[in-house]
Amino acid sequence: MRKLLLTSTGFDNENFRKIFIENIGKPIEEVRVLFIPSAADNADDLKVVHLCFAEIVELGVNLDNITEYDLDRPMSIEEISEFDAVYFTGGSEIKLMQAVNAVEFGPILFKAIEKGLFYIGVSAGSMILTSSVEGNLGIIKGALEPHCEEDVTPCGKLPDDIINLSDNTAVWILGDDAEIIE
Repeated sequence: MRKLLLTSTGFDNENFRKIFIENIGKPIEEVRVLFIPSAADNADDLKVVHLCFAEIVELGVNLDNITEYDLDRPMSIEEISEFDAVYFTGGSEIKLMQAVNAVEFGPILFKAIEKGLFYIGVSAGSMILTSSVEGNLGIIKGALEPHCEEDVTPCGKLPDDIINLSDNTAVWILGDDAEIIE
């Protein structure tokens, strides 16, 4: 069953942490996370990468169960199947999408998501699943704009065109159900 949590800021929201822990399907200390910081494009992005990594550890994921993958080589479906979750950090959505496409990671990722890999996206990591980025992975038909302070899309059913997420809202997809939550 598909499980995707598309956020602006990761696990800053207590509800997002709760959703992850309740839906991952095993004790948090046993969860294996594939951590992808490839969107980081500058010093500020790298600071956020460190915060994102720390969030995962603070959830209770064992440090030894977090593997960093910088999209620097192809990965097989067998390799990605060893993980329970994939966490894409923020940064440049264009840089991230180019890196995903360069190693043809999209089809592997899509298969893994369909098999139950829990996808967590932060900002750019959320945008690559939508029409916001050329060459996107196409899980959501509309565009997604993170970090919105005005015209935030209300909680509930996903609109077909543009999704404006605040730093406290997210898209939660469980199976075929998709909604905006806070």
